[in-house]
Amino acid sequence: MKKLENVSAVCFDLDGTLADPFDDLVDAISGMLKGLDLPPEDPNTIKDWIGDGADLLIHRVLTRQINGRVSDAVLNQARTLFLSSYLGKKPPKTRLYPGVLECLKGLARRQLPMICTTHMQTVHANSLLKALGVSHFFTRIVGADAIAALQSGPDAIYEAAAILRVAPTELLVVGDAVNDVHAARSVGSPVVCVTYGYNYGTEIEKARPDLTLDTLATLPNIIEKPMHSREQGPATTVPSHPVIASPLPSHTLRRGGDAPFR
Repeated sequence: MKKLENVSAVCFDLDGTLADPFDDLVDAISGMLKGLDLPPEDPNTIKDWIGDGADLLIHRVLTRQINGRVSDAVLNQARTLFLSSYLGKKPPKTRLYPGVLECLKGLARRQLPMICTTHMQTVHANSLLKALGVSHFFTRIVGADAIAALQSGPDAIYEAAAILRVAPTELLVVGDAVNDVHAARSVGSPVVCVTYGYNYGTEIEKARPDLTLDTLATLPNIIEKPMHSREQGPATTVPSHPVIASPLPSHTLRRGGDAPFR
């Protein structure tokens, strides 16, 4: 397998890359549609609409079109119903994908700094990753409220590189969608995509990332760090507890912010 050279740090996408939110999103959409007295939507259809934040998912579900739009009044009402279900008291169903914990442990042992960027609000992303038992792996978790542009745009990569104090060209972007590839290419970052995520029903290979992986467990073994940052010192200690999410706190969203998921 191809080696990734001169990688000093790693920037992960959250939903569709590290964790699978599908069942929680289906439940939230079902609750929203019920509250609006609308018929339920086929979960298989919803799957192809995930990937650009809550508002765009709501637009797509209500119009049944990938580029559809509803009025602001309808969107606001629908968002309230969606969040009421998504941030409810029931235990979340979101889980880490197989191989993710092994990947994060492997990168930590090699002392590669990691950051997570997401369409979630930062507080909710922190809560979710903490519930999944992996928040401590990341130097910073950067949500939609922390970046002016979209999470999958180049601004998120520049922000991540600045936080980790590395050049964008030495920051490996790990995602699941064509937007991740385009953003990485625009700033010269290497990019790896997983094959199991949410890419609008299209095979991610068509976006031509540097590599595609069926599991992130193999990622630590294909990264080569620059000579100036070879790992040294003891390995990072990591927990071995389950990685199923526990209930999330229902914090208030920042005004104008997107709903708390990618």
